[in-house]
Amino acid sequence: MKKSGFYGWKLIAAFWVIVFINIAFAAYGSPVMNAGMAQQLHLSRTLAGMPYSVYTVMSAVPSVLIAVLVRRFGVRMTVVFGSLLILAGCVLMATVVNSALGAVIVFGFVIAFGVCAGGVFGVQPGVVLWFVRRRALAISLVYSGGAFGGLFAARMLNRVIVHAGGNWRAGWWLFAALAAVAAVIALVFIRERPSDLGQEPDGGPRPARSSKAAKMPPRPSFITHEVWPFAEVLRSGRFWIMVLALCGGSAGFTLFMAQGVLHLNDLGFTTAQAALALSVTTGSALLGKAALALFGDIIDPRYIWAVTAAVFGIGLVLVIDPRSMLSVYAFSLCVGFGFGGGLVCMMTTLSNYYGTEVFAAAAGIAGALNTIVSFVASVLGGVVYDALGSYAPTFYILAAWCFAGAIALVLVRPPLRHAAAGRPAVAVSGGP
Repeated sequence: MKKSGFYGWKLIAAFWVIVFINIAFAAYGSPVMNAGMAQQLHLSRTLAGMPYSVYTVMSAVPSVLIAVLVRRFGVRMTVVFGSLLILAGCVLMATVVNSALGAVIVFGFVIAFGVCAGGVFGVQPGVVLWFVRRRALAISLVYSGGAFGGLFAARMLNRVIVHAGGNWRAGWWLFAALAAVAAVIALVFIRERPSDLGQEPDGGPRPARSSKAAKMPPRPSFITHEVWPFAEVLRSGRFWIMVLALCGGSAGFTLFMAQGVLHLNDLGFTTAQAALALSVTTGSALLGKAALALFGDIIDPRYIWAVTAAVFGIGLVLVIDPRSMLSVYAFSLCVGFGFGGGLVCMMTTLSNYYGTEVFAAAAGIAGALNTIVSFVASVLGGVVYDALGSYAPTFYILAAWCFAGAIALVLVRPPLRHAAAGRPAVAVSGGP
């Protein structure tokens, strides 16, 4: 089959639109609606941040279950199921929810589980099956859908709410319609694996009876040839070091997304300016993804990840006390670049180091731990604010965590899987 007929890139386009809808409007647009709800219901900062904090946990902690669903039902049906859950949750938010508890149940559980199934945890197992040598580029493109969506989601939803006379429920109706579109796209366009269409990963020639297969470029040394058992991944100390390296940034990002609008309101910025800050933050995540897309198939993405972690730490320091829109843009760029690049670098690094067979489960564990830490940090950030009137102590601690993570990523080395005889079993060069 000709290279131009490779379906993988069409699949990436479908994944991109799905992530654009299901991730961006839930993760980056909902803070605008939740802030409106919090103001209308006169919620404390702890209660105001609770729905998003629970959402953060439930949008990733069930990812191990999502790996099971993908294995049993396939990527397509898992993503369709997730999109329909989001649709149902948005309708409930628009019609029924009238308390913080209701928002926690519907947004924090129903919509969040839908995002877990219908977002990146649902689609990325398909990406790693369709791409090997261009995996960093492919994963970056898919994740960029969320960042592009972040450029528009907060401002679009804010305008819808304004035109609805300040009714925050109007934003949920828009999100419901978009989730329905995502479900249709998933049902029509997703294909499970290249072999279903008689193709090979990356669009290469089929190896059977093909002399051209030998001409395929070798894998980079940082992409394993080994099939790692999941139990061995969990026993790999480097796995836990890498997962923990992202936790500080994930927690800081979650705290800002959950209560950043209220934090900026405290400093004298309007809700429209705060929504713009959210848009710049999520949009600048494209810069981190671009770094991986440009260099992640050439050099080990772990080094790019270390840079993004350090920049994230700088952003968390700057977010504490911005005094002008210029300083708002500065921290938004740093936080967006750091989180946007760090997340995709982690996923690419895990798939490179441990292989496709255990990737979904390994990514699920990584996502679950990061979101649990993020949940705790976000809740504690609200508690600290209610006690001290400031988010500064929490942001300083998380910034230090990011700097420590950057150092750890530079020092850690790719894991070696040891065979029964004790010999390293990871190939370091050559081979498709």
